Amino acid sequence: MKQHLRTALLCLLTLSVALPACKKKTIDEPTPTQPEPFDIYVAGREGNVAKFWKNGKAVNLGNTGLASDATAMVIAGNDVYIAGYEVNASGKYVAKYWKNGVSVSLTDGSRDAFANDIFIQGNDVYIAGQETVSGKSIYQAKYWKNGTPIVLTDDTQSSLATGIALLGNDVYVIGERRNLDWLSSITVYWKNGQLFDLSDRSTAADNQAITVSGTDLYFLWSETYNSAGQSRTRYSKNLGSPVLINDGNADVRGYSIFVNGNDVYVAGSGSANGNNAIAAKYWKNGSPVILSNGPESTFGLSVAVSDADVFVGGYGAGTNGRTNVAQYWKNGSVVQLTDGSAAALVRKIIVVRK
Repeated sequence: MKQHLRTALLCLLTLSVALPACKKKTIDEPTPTQPEPFDIYVAGREGNVAKFWKNGKAVNLGNTGLASDATAMVIAGNDVYIAGYEVNASGKYVAKYWKNGVSVSLTDGSRDAFANDIFIQGNDVYIAGQETVSGKSIYQAKYWKNGTPIVLTDDTQSSLATGIALLGNDVYVIGERRNLDWLSSITVYWKNGQLFDLSDRSTAADNQAITVSGTDLYFLWSETYNSAGQSRTRYSKNLGSPVLINDGNADVRGYSIFVNGNDVYVAGSGSANGNNAIAAKYWKNGSPVILSNGPESTFGLSVAVSDADVFVGGYGAGTNGRTNVAQYWKNGSVVQLTDGSAAALVRKIIVVRK
């Protein structure tokens, strides 16, 4: 009996010592969260207010009660430049840019004007856009260098300047124009103010973009080519023969171009796998990567690449299926920036290595 009692007590003592030790060993230590090796900047709007996000934290740019939008962005050192527009108290659209959140108006607000793209070279700020002609309802393409406007077309045609970049001392602007007796517009570019056509009147100009990589210049443009309103997209390197993106779908709509080494990335949207919803995509050297496949439509408006990571900014439908949510995809995984309480979108994404 005593032997059995001693054995039981010994087992109980051993168990009471062993259990805490075993329990301690089974606790999972939290894995430290590794910080991202880059800063993610995103520009766009939410609820008709221009804003940008840095690593998910939002900064309002526009004034409350006045509609505004952020259309383009550049990071220069520690400075964040964002181009866009804001509606003034008289209901006129004012072209402007924000430097680190402080707004600079490019136009006086007497006529509608928009800023569509921005490029920084040294201490010079170049912005592409358009403004209505005094006394007329047509737009005149122009760019501003440090606030001084350079008009690109006369008042016999309506024109837009949608992208700008510098290569050396040469100023390149891409956009579109339409003579007043034409029904549709064509894609064009200007080199130091001289006009060149990139398409003809057999199609209608759609979206345009421009970028510089090293000493290489890239143009991107889409054009509506049929009565169904479907688009096709091309890009050109150093004004060479255009490359048509052909992924087997009838609608290919490119919005943004980014070059990483020898690889050309285009962000956009189009049909996918017979689904009625429009799918956000990007194309790497012409090969498509589908970022969504319904049931709601999504759009990719900007692309940035850092090493092997691909980021696409755009928008998709919120949980209610109606309100657009500002979001971006990192390597195909979606990151939502807004909650869907107000319509929002991303127009530009930039990734900066720390």
